[in-house]
Amino acid sequence: MEKESLKHLFQQEFSKMVAVISKSFGLQHIEIAEDIVSETFLQATETWETKGLPQHPTAWLYAVARQKTLYYFRRNKILETKIIPELTIMQEKDQEAQILNFSDENIKDSQLQMLFAICTPAIASEAQIGLALRILCGFGIDEIAEAFLSNKETINKRLFRAKEKLRTEKVQLELPSENEIANRLDNVLHVIYLLSVKDIILKLKIRFCEKIYV
Repeated sequence: MEKESLKHLFQQEFSKMVAVISKSFGLQHIEIAEDIVSETFLQATETWETKGLPQHPTAWLYAVARQKTLYYFRRNKILETKIIPELTIMQEKDQEAQILNFSDENIKDSQLQMLFAICTPAIASEAQIGLALRILCGFGIDEIAEAFLSNKETINKRLFRAKEKLRTEKVQLELPSENEIANRLDNVLHVIYLLSVKDIILKLKIRFCEKIYV
């Protein structure tokens, strides 16, 4: 499989998979979700190079990500002790399918909820944009650093602090209340605009765009 095709698939599916996993297990595990998705694409690269592209690449990715996620949280006793008990009305097999639901509707809901979570006032504007580029667009750290005219170390620290804020502020992956939505709407629209022209952002640099909105 061509690297460009895999890169496109990564940017297209990364945010969906991270959003669904984070919605199922909580934003406190967002870094685990990123690691699992990255490992899934690494396995795809290695497997598809030798066996060829599967008939349904996206379904393959979802299946492997589901397997890796359940294995991780089962190994760490989180699945049985915290997640499944909340779904006691279902059979276990159905519970696991419900936990990681990669339906189009749930993906869209999860991404929208992730957008509002990232735009919490507890996180600075630059960090919101950085998280959006990473989580919602699947941009690499190098690309984000280039966009911010910065370096990898600075971006990694900024994203780490932003994720810590999500944890310490106990931000939930859900749509906020009506009043809170109003408080976050400007930030959400700002990020949506930047994401919609992300290719231009990488050429003109985010700082230029930020000056326009200050």
